[in-house]
Amino acid sequence: MAARGEVRSAEALGRMLQQGRLVSGLTQRGLADRLETDQKYIWAVESGKNTIILERIFAIMRETGVRMYMEIADSSDETGHDIVEESNG
Repeated sequence: MAARGEVRSAEALGRMLQQGRLVSGLTQRGLADRLETDQKYIWAVESGKNTIILERIFAIMRETGVRMYMEIADSSDETGHDIVEESNG
């Protein structure tokens, strides 16, 4: 199940992260353990709880015309690598 879409809000970011976690076969607690945080934090992020940092990031994106797209890879794809696509212009 690969999914992709534009992320315009903390809520959309949370939904994409939740779907990625589910595709990876992880529970919130399992992901929290891997990240050395607690399950409540994972829940808050996935629920789209807006933080001042996310609020500012999305405000900057709106003001500058920057768009964020996310893709959820199939669980068989490699994970854990940063992917940056450079424009040719």
